[in-house]
Amino acid sequence: MSKNKVTYKDIFRQFEYMKIIISAIVNRFGDSIDAIASTWIVYELTGSAAWSAIIFGINRVPTIFITPLAGAWVEGRNKKAIMVSTDFIRAACVAYVATGYLLSLLQPWMLIVTTLIISTAEAFRGPANMALTPKVLKKEYFEYGLSLESTLSSVAELIGTAAAAGIIAVIGTAGAIYVDMVTFIISALIISTINTNEKGLIKQKFDKKEYFETLKDGFGYVKSEKIILFFLMVCVFLNVILIPFNSLQAPLASEILGGGAELLSLLGITATVGMLLGSITYPLVQQMLKGKLILFMGCMGMAAFYIIIPIAKPLYMNRAVVYIFTGVLSLIMGYTIALMSAYMNVFAMKQIKEEYLARISGINTAIGIAAVPVASFVVSALVAYVDTGVMFVVSGILVLFIGVILLNNKMTDTETEEIRQSELAG
Repeated sequence: MSKNKVTYKDIFRQFEYMKIIISAIVNRFGDSIDAIASTWIVYELTGSAAWSAIIFGINRVPTIFITPLAGAWVEGRNKKAIMVSTDFIRAACVAYVATGYLLSLLQPWMLIVTTLIISTAEAFRGPANMALTPKVLKKEYFEYGLSLESTLSSVAELIGTAAAAGIIAVIGTAGAIYVDMVTFIISALIISTINTNEKGLIKQKFDKKEYFETLKDGFGYVKSEKIILFFLMVCVFLNVILIPFNSLQAPLASEILGGGAELLSLLGITATVGMLLGSITYPLVQQMLKGKLILFMGCMGMAAFYIIIPIAKPLYMNRAVVYIFTGVLSLIMGYTIALMSAYMNVFAMKQIKEEYLARISGINTAIGIAAVPVASFVVSALVAYVDTGVMFVVSGILVLFIGVILLNNKMTDTETEEIRQSELAG
């Protein structure tokens, strides 16, 4: 089938991949409810914001240190079985938390333990999910398939976030967490029905020497392939460049825009809507633009937000102007970021050899997450000496600079396979 003839209707006919999408939707819905319920539980148990920060930090530890190792371990094993097992593990953990809270037996240290277990399970599930996708979805469907999954998952998250308060009000905080437990179980049951060609892949014994050879081979693959190095660098850039936006929203609303919480809500809603639109329209955009232009558009969208918002401060005399101006720029930023993200997801699926997908997914996730606290520390150190507006303008200039580099980098062409072949020939 010609790529130009593929539509979203074709994805709905890919029944095995649709099971992955439905599982992702169910998971994201439950997680969005749990995120709010768990936040309340932590605060009610401890009465301390510091504990929330501790739990948040602990949640990232397995992602940074275990995911690269998990990616190598997943290779050669039954990805479907790994996803089902980790879903049941996560269900058991949230059930334990909900029951402990309901019976007034829950202690802060129990939250730390369950958080570590859940994050460790997710460190294995992520690479397994990425490696399973090409087994149930043909390459010509990647653009529409991954875009549909991202879009529907985001919609489920929005619905879950909006419904969380009502659910907690009706069935209580513990009840909301039980809802998350049910979503994990449903996800596991859905994944278990997927028909793949993975029979005979499960290894009965753990071979430490073979495992480390597999891990070493994964890092060697990254080192030897310029295209994969490029992929990892761009993914890290996407994680880092959003730090000023995510961490300085409150001073942005107060110091520059002269508003309060209502502006934070506006930023969140418009950015999310923009990302939804970007995800759903990506397949059409990529047919018209090369990869380098998509990435450059993403940089331009972020740069426009970072630079124009503080520079236009003299215009913020009318509140309606502030809301419209901020909302439009936030929408554009969300839209272009979604295009960049979608392009990189498809890029990975198409350019990384299938046998390396789980390993590269693990390495990429760990590096991306590890870069976030480092960048956050740098930003927090800088804002002690410069005001928020200057920080945003500098960030925008940096994004523009990176955008120009990407625009002139041959790795951002859509014909990357041809580039690889020409390099090998040379």
